[in-house]
Amino acid sequence: MPVQAPQWTEFLLCPICTQTFEETVRRPISLGCGHTVCKMCLNKLHRKACPFDQTAINTDIEQLPVNSALLQLVGGQVPKQQPVALITCPEDTKHYDEARQCVEELALYLKPLSSARGVGLSNAAQSMLSRPMQRKLVTLVHCQLVEEEGRVRAMRAARSLGERTVTELILQHQNPQQLSSNLWAAVRARGCQFLGPGKMTL
Repeated sequence: MPVQAPQWTEFLLCPICTQTFEETVRRPISLGCGHTVCKMCLNKLHRKACPFDQTAINTDIEQLPVNSALLQLVGGQVPKQQPVALITCPEDTKHYDEARQCVEELALYLKPLSSARGVGLSNAAQSMLSRPMQRKLVTLVHCQLVEEEGRVRAMRAARSLGERTVTELILQHQNPQQLSSNLWAAVRARGCQFLGPGKMTL
């Protein structure tokens, strides 16, 4: 029976033991399905499947790399080069390292939330990101980049984050009149006519 999925705001805690990730015993290990569990709890699983959605873990747990983006947010030492046994081609290793570094840099935007984790997110230091952007970034940070399923998930998360970024930039740089006229232009473009209050026809 699956365990209840963790809250996205608790991204620095292992959702099974509810302890904060750290660099020795409770290193964060992301699975291909997008859930992250500490190494200790991962080794205690009875079945080789994600405890949240029952997705099979096809890779040897010892070969899954530590989620360095999460590790840096809890103050752990992030190694510059992580040997990844699952990637053998030098070109693939180069691409993996570049992608990992990008995710690590993006994860730093979650730093205000991680430094206020003892206080709770309602009293957390103001983040530069809106809640929807924080949520999308947390999803991206939890992706496992060495497995095909994780890379596909990461691409979707990165695209979603990019689209939300563009939307928020547009909203911030439009005045209310422009926003209103653009909204109605979009409504008309979809084949709707405004006939008055409460009357919309196709």
